[in-house]
Amino acid sequence: MNVLPGASGEPSQTSVRDVMSPGVIALSRDTTIGACASAMRERHTHAVLIVDDESRLPQGWVLDRDVLARIDSDPLTTLAQEAVSQDISLVAPEATIKEAADRMLAEGLTHLLVGRSLEAVPEGVISGWDIVAFYASAYGRSP
Repeated sequence: MNVLPGASGEPSQTSVRDVMSPGVIALSRDTTIGACASAMRERHTHAVLIVDDESRLPQGWVLDRDVLARIDSDPLTTLAQEAVSQDISLVAPEATIKEAADRMLAEGLTHLLVGRSLEAVPEGVISGWDIVAFYASAYGRSP
Protein backbone atom coordinates (compact mmCIF):
# COMPACT_ATOMS: atom_id res chain seq x y z
CA MET A 1 0.00 0.00 0.00
CA ASN A 2 1.39 3.41 -0.90
CA VAL A 3 1.36 6.07 1.77
CA LEU A 4 -0.61 9.02 0.48
CA PRO A 5 -0.47 11.74 3.12
CA GLY A 6 -3.15 14.40 3.13
CA ALA A 7 -2.63 18.01 2.16
CA SER A 8 -0.91 18.76 5.48
CA GLY A 9 1.54 15.89 5.01
CA GLU A 10 -0.01 14.04 7.96
CA PRO A 11 -1.25 10.53 7.16
CA SER A 12 -4.30 11.11 9.42
CA GLN A 13 -5.41 13.79 6.95
CA THR A 14 -5.42 11.34 4.05
CA SER A 15 -8.80 11.04 2.37
CA VAL A 16 -11.05 8.06 2.91
CA ARG A 17 -11.04 7.54 -0.87
CA ASP A 18 -7.28 6.89 -0.78
CA VAL A 19 -7.57 4.20 1.89
CA MET A 20 -10.99 2.57 1.32
CA SER A 21 -11.61 -0.71 -0.42
CA PRO A 22 -13.33 0.16 -3.70
CA GLY A 23 -16.66 -1.50 -4.36
CA VAL A 24 -18.84 -3.30 -1.87
CA ILE A 25 -19.94 -6.91 -1.51
CA ALA A 26 -23.71 -6.47 -1.44
CA LEU A 27 -26.10 -9.34 -0.87
CA SER A 28 -29.87 -9.61 -0.66
CA ARG A 29 -31.46 -9.71 2.78
CA ASP A 30 -32.88 -13.09 1.75
CA THR A 31 -29.39 -14.50 1.23
CA THR A 32 -28.46 -17.21 3.70
CA ILE A 33 -25.87 -16.80 6.40
CA GLY A 34 -23.94 -19.61 4.69
CA ALA A 35 -23.78 -17.54 1.49
CA CYS A 36 -22.60 -14.55 3.54
CA ALA A 37 -19.81 -16.67 5.02
CA SER A 38 -18.85 -17.93 1.55
CA ALA A 39 -18.70 -14.39 0.16
CA MET A 40 -16.50 -13.30 3.07
CA ARG A 41 -14.15 -16.24 2.50
CA GLU A 42 -13.93 -15.73 -1.25
CA ARG A 43 -13.25 -11.99 -0.97
CA HIS A 44 -11.10 -12.17 2.20
CA THR A 45 -13.29 -9.68 4.03
CA HIS A 46 -14.93 -9.43 7.44
CA ALA A 47 -18.30 -8.00 6.39
CA VAL A 48 -20.93 -7.97 3.66
CA LEU A 49 -23.51 -5.29 3.00
CA ILE A 50 -27.13 -6.43 3.08
CA VAL A 51 -29.51 -4.60 0.73
CA ASP A 52 -33.29 -4.58 0.27
CA ASP A 53 -34.25 -6.48 -2.87
CA GLU A 54 -36.80 -3.95 -4.08
CA SER A 55 -35.43 -0.58 -3.05
CA ARG A 56 -31.76 -1.63 -3.32
CA LEU A 57 -31.14 0.49 -0.21
CA PRO A 58 -28.53 -0.75 2.27
CA GLN A 59 -30.01 -2.40 5.36
CA GLY A 60 -26.87 -3.06 7.40
CA TRP A 61 -23.75 -5.17 7.72
CA VAL A 62 -23.36 -8.85 8.46
CA LEU A 63 -19.96 -9.25 10.12
CA ASP A 64 -17.79 -12.31 10.59
CA ARG A 65 -18.76 -12.28 14.28
CA ASP A 66 -22.43 -12.51 13.24
CA VAL A 67 -21.62 -15.75 11.46
CA LEU A 68 -19.77 -16.96 14.57
CA ALA A 69 -22.79 -16.12 16.73
CA ARG A 70 -24.92 -18.36 14.49
CA ILE A 71 -22.47 -21.23 14.17
CA ASP A 72 -25.13 -23.65 15.49
CA SER A 73 -27.79 -22.33 13.09
CA ASP A 74 -28.59 -23.95 9.78
CA PRO A 75 -26.45 -22.03 7.26
CA LEU A 76 -28.89 -22.88 4.48
CA THR A 77 -32.01 -21.52 6.16
CA THR A 78 -30.79 -18.71 8.43
CA LEU A 79 -31.26 -15.46 6.51
CA ALA A 80 -28.86 -12.55 6.35
CA GLN A 81 -31.58 -10.13 7.46
CA GLU A 82 -31.69 -12.04 10.77
CA ALA A 83 -27.94 -11.61 11.24
CA VAL A 84 -27.48 -7.89 10.51
CA SER A 85 -25.78 -6.42 13.56
CA GLN A 86 -24.42 -3.12 12.37
CA ASP A 87 -26.36 -0.20 10.96
CA ILE A 88 -25.21 1.75 7.94
CA SER A 89 -23.21 4.90 8.48
CA LEU A 90 -22.13 6.87 5.44
CA VAL A 91 -18.87 8.78 5.10
CA ALA A 92 -17.92 11.10 2.24
CA PRO A 93 -14.99 9.98 0.09
CA GLU A 94 -13.16 13.26 0.73
CA ALA A 95 -13.45 12.95 4.53
CA THR A 96 -10.17 12.25 6.31
CA ILE A 97 -9.30 8.90 7.80
CA LYS A 98 -9.13 10.71 11.16
CA GLU A 99 -12.78 11.69 10.73
CA ALA A 100 -13.65 8.11 9.74
CA ALA A 101 -11.79 6.67 12.73
CA ASP A 102 -13.46 9.13 15.10
CA ARG A 103 -16.89 8.20 13.73
CA MET A 104 -16.17 4.46 14.06
CA LEU A 105 -15.15 4.94 17.68
CA ALA A 106 -18.04 7.26 18.57
CA GLU A 107 -20.69 5.05 16.94
CA GLY A 108 -19.14 1.68 17.84
CA LEU A 109 -18.77 0.70 14.17
CA THR A 110 -16.26 -1.43 12.30
CA HIS A 111 -17.25 -0.41 8.75
CA LEU A 112 -18.39 2.77 7.03
CA LEU A 113 -20.04 2.89 3.62
CA VAL A 114 -18.24 5.41 1.39
CA GLY A 115 -20.44 7.53 -0.83
CA ARG A 116 -22.59 10.60 -1.26
CA SER A 117 -26.00 9.21 -0.28
CA LEU A 118 -27.64 5.92 0.59
CA GLU A 119 -29.63 6.11 -2.65
CA ALA A 120 -26.49 6.31 -4.81
CA VAL A 121 -24.17 3.45 -5.66
CA PRO A 122 -21.46 3.45 -2.98
CA GLU A 123 -17.85 4.05 -3.97
CA GLY A 124 -16.57 1.54 -1.46
CA VAL A 125 -16.16 0.68 2.18
CA ILE A 126 -13.61 1.62 4.80
CA SER A 127 -13.04 -0.56 7.83
CA GLY A 128 -11.07 -0.16 11.00
CA TRP A 129 -8.67 -2.72 9.55
CA ASP A 130 -8.14 -0.55 6.44
CA ILE A 131 -7.19 2.39 8.64
CA VAL A 132 -4.90 0.29 10.85
CA ALA A 133 -3.15 -1.15 7.77
CA PHE A 134 -2.70 2.34 6.34
CA TYR A 135 -1.42 3.62 9.69
CA ALA A 136 1.08 0.75 9.84
CA SER A 137 2.35 1.54 6.35
CA ALA A 138 2.80 5.20 7.30
CA TYR A 139 4.32 4.75 10.76
CA GLY A 140 5.00 1.09 11.41
CA ARG A 141 8.27 -0.71 11.32
CA SER A 142 8.85 -4.26 10.29
CA PRO A 143 9.87 -6.47 13.21
